[in-house]
Amino acid sequence: MRKTLHIFGAAICVVALGASSARAQQQTQDQPIPAYHSPLASQADNGDPNAPPPQLLPDNHALTGPQDPSLGVPSSNHSYWTPHVDLSVTLDSEPPVTGGDGGWTTWTSLTGGVDLRWMSGRSDMTLNYVGGGVFSNDGSASNGVVQDLNFVDRFTFRRWALTVIEQASYTPETAFGSGGFPGISVPGGAPGLGGLIPGQTIITNEGQRFFNTSLGEVDVFLTPRSSLTFSGGYSLLHTFDENLLDYGDEIAEAGYNYQVTRKDSVGVSYVFSGFRYNNFDESINTNTLLLSYGRSITGRLAFRIGAGPEFASINTPIIPGTGVGTIGPPSGGSVNNLYWFLSTSVQYQMERTALSAAYSHGVAGGSGVLGGSLADTVTGSASRQLSRVSSGNWNVGYSRNSGLTATGLPQIPNSNQTYDYWFTGVNYTRSWGRSLNMNVGYQLQYQNSNSSFCTGAGCGGSFTRNLITFGVGWRKQPIPIE
Repeated sequence: MRKTLHIFGAAICVVALGASSARAQQQTQDQPIPAYHSPLASQADNGDPNAPPPQLLPDNHALTGPQDPSLGVPSSNHSYWTPHVDLSVTLDSEPPVTGGDGGWTTWTSLTGGVDLRWMSGRSDMTLNYVGGGVFSNDGSASNGVVQDLNFVDRFTFRRWALTVIEQASYTPETAFGSGGFPGISVPGGAPGLGGLIPGQTIITNEGQRFFNTSLGEVDVFLTPRSSLTFSGGYSLLHTFDENLLDYGDEIAEAGYNYQVTRKDSVGVSYVFSGFRYNNFDESINTNTLLLSYGRSITGRLAFRIGAGPEFASINTPIIPGTGVGTIGPPSGGSVNNLYWFLSTSVQYQMERTALSAAYSHGVAGGSGVLGGSLADTVTGSASRQLSRVSSGNWNVGYSRNSGLTATGLPQIPNSNQTYDYWFTGVNYTRSWGRSLNMNVGYQLQYQNSNSSFCTGAGCGGSFTRNLITFGVGWRKQPIPIE
């Protein structure tokens, strides 16, 4: 399995870098390539706080596609790249390290990367990469490696368009809430529309893990107002240093989109998701029918909601009773359950304040802890430009994972467990000149469960963590590519 993942990771880099030398991508973003932003997530970042508001064109992403709508796409048709380096120190009150002493630990993180936008012919590409390491002063806490690659390339033709999406992350911690690791900003691990992101929304012990999502989308334009969307791909979660439930997720979606007015659109779609576990012989198939609505005001509002019934089929192997004269029905089999699915996101931009929020409910992979779960995930953020050189940000999130209950299938791991996880934090950033910035932030993480779990120095029904981060960063102004 390790060899397969290494080959797969190398292939991702070869494909992404090879494509970047030949073509480009079209990604809907408020500013040119916000740092470390997942192409599947809402894109409300404003990039350089000193930059003037960009001129935006309407976002033409399909309502039933995998990408959340944005406030608009940059009107610029120039190619450019932006290098950046970040150094931060984090005080951690309770690192999730097995055998730790439970006291304060200091982490130092050093990362660097590049943001690239390349436009050529019918293609518009963005590529974001960040890599580096985290180092601890506590002997019981291991150092970690961070590698994150996001790649989107959209090819537009007269009657159809092709979009290729690749997201790969190798991090030492759960990404949801903690940003991959204290002081480092990488995409969150919350499930997206139809489970398109593997996601790990339960805090577990420190250990390297690999997330990957590979998607393709084809849009067929029937009329100026209507289109068909077909998308599919594969996502996975694999852990290297923890004994968790690794899984992959096969994804397929087909949808119809119709633009009712210049601002409003509706859609209907079918989504299939198939979870397969590497170290546990179980499979979960979901079939979801969604009705969607979207409203967009370029530069001001981007809203999407999709909801509908979700039919889940849970399968485990039939294991006959053992021993001579064993009496009783075999264990395992298949159970069908009906749930409901909802995914929604919204962004709202005022003159100096940006607001965003997202919510999803549905069957998920179980975050490596549960053999499938019914998951609720909520995130929200508010950022404000305080002055010409300073800005503030507040973010909050909540996840609830309940093990899937299937009568007659006792083999499902931890099916009776529920995990609730909250996080919230504030951050202050101040710029010096055109390239340097300083930031200071605080975050609180809290997790509890209806049964005992082990995270960090001990085991119990709850876990609380405080993170205080000081950082300095250098980000070059966009460099044109001739």
